Amino acid sequence: MFRIKKILNVNVVLAEEDGQEYIVFGKGVGYHQKINNLLPNSSVVKKFIPVNDSRKIEMIQSLNKIPPIYIDITTKIVEYAEKVLRESLLSSVYYSLTDHLYFAVQRYNSHQALGNRIYWEMKTYYPEMFDIGEYGLDVIKETLKISLPKEEAANIAFHIINASTKSSDKVNILDVTQLVDNMEQALRVLTGDSISVNALNYNRFITHLKFFAERFFSNSMLDDDNDELINKVYELYPEASRLAIKIQQTIISIYQQDITKTELAYLIIHIHRLLTN
Repeated sequence: MFRIKKILNVNVVLAEEDGQEYIVFGKGVGYHQKINNLLPNSSVVKKFIPVNDSRKIEMIQSLNKIPPIYIDITTKIVEYAEKVLRESLLSSVYYSLTDHLYFAVQRYNSHQALGNRIYWEMKTYYPEMFDIGEYGLDVIKETLKISLPKEEAANIAFHIINASTKSSDKVNILDVTQLVDNMEQALRVLTGDSISVNALNYNRFITHLKFFAERFFSNSMLDDDNDELINKVYELYPEASRLAIKIQQTIISIYQQDITKTELAYLIIHIHRLLTN
């Protein structure tokens, strides 16, 4: 059982359980409640522990001023995302997404459009997450009777990706997205922009790039001891090898870090599949 320490709004309270403080989310969880009241676990949708005291104070102050309707919107988006993704998202998304949506609407009402510099990349490389973002825009339109800019779908998707429990220990998603984009754009330039996003193997290629990028930034690239494989693909796929080596040089130029022979070999294989789709 949780003991209520502070009521932030009708859907959020600061509560204590076994000596640990939590920010607790739940529909109506703070309605008609009082300090020190006990809160049954069945009333709690999500709970999470702020990282530190200064962060906790910031969150409490923020949630105090955010209208409860934004918690309702976030809850709908998160529940939909968890159903689509078939996983439970990190509890922190209830704060981060609520806070983002509130200020996004404030900016919209003040005619201050910030956009999203990775809108195209998010839509292209994370279509499932982007669809969730578009669902979020529909919820906002239905609830608040306003149509946020389409770029906000990418912002919502970004929060969902960061809350994914399947990749909670991943590297920065912006870094991953940028590396994927650098590699994909380099291939387009090298092939005279002849790559079709509708090609059968395009999605497989992008998926490979995303996993590679995560390995690249987490220093967990595939072993660099596969001379037999790299020599084999050089022999079998000379054109794909030429393109992959150019992309390898681009990576070294931008990030001052090489990729392993095994990673290069698999990149060659995926480029060959894309070229011979």
